[in-house]
Amino acid sequence: MQFSEPISAAFPGLHGRVLGVLARTERALTGRAVAGLVRPPASTSGVQKVLDDLVRNGLVVAEPAGRAKLYTFNRDHVAAPAIGELANLRDLFLGRLRSEAETWEVPAASVWLFGSTSRGEGGPASDVDILVVRPDDVSDSDPRWLAQLETLAGHATRWSGNPCNIVEYSTADLQRLIRRRERLITELRRDAIPLAGAPPHQTLTRKIA
Repeated sequence: MQFSEPISAAFPGLHGRVLGVLARTERALTGRAVAGLVRPPASTSGVQKVLDDLVRNGLVVAEPAGRAKLYTFNRDHVAAPAIGELANLRDLFLGRLRSEAETWEVPAASVWLFGSTSRGEGGPASDVDILVVRPDDVSDSDPRWLAQLETLAGHATRWSGNPCNIVEYSTADLQRLIRRRERLITELRRDAIPLAGAPPHQTLTRKIA
């Protein structure tokens, strides 16, 4: 999945990226503004051609605004609900991860998404990076625990098409990383998205002892 523009999974090319921008906002945007929000970037002339095509097909509404035009996604179009879901595939993906991690038979102390996927920058070849904090009273060889990790990784790949990389630490190991001010901790504080258990802001407070 192209996490920077998930709709590209079903609508590859500039049409999907332009639709994604408009479907995620209620604001009316000029063609230049749409071009500035498209990721990966595209030329203003290319975006304008796509907008004209989408207007002809009724998916986008254009209204004059002086010498310019303002464009909005036509939410009354019969295709609008499907396009809206496609534009928000990342949120649906996160919801599935949360639903699974929150119902583990052996609860994790914390489960967080981090890396490029958490920042909304990952592409089809990017790993889905998930950090799992194992309670200290759970053995790292517990078959139930290992089965949960394997199932989550498999589901994350099937749901997104991206390889999944699970990074596992015990609670004590994570505290040691915090005390040593490891680079991973800085990244987690900046980017981690909570999926289950204690959230990053609660867990990553540096311990002095």
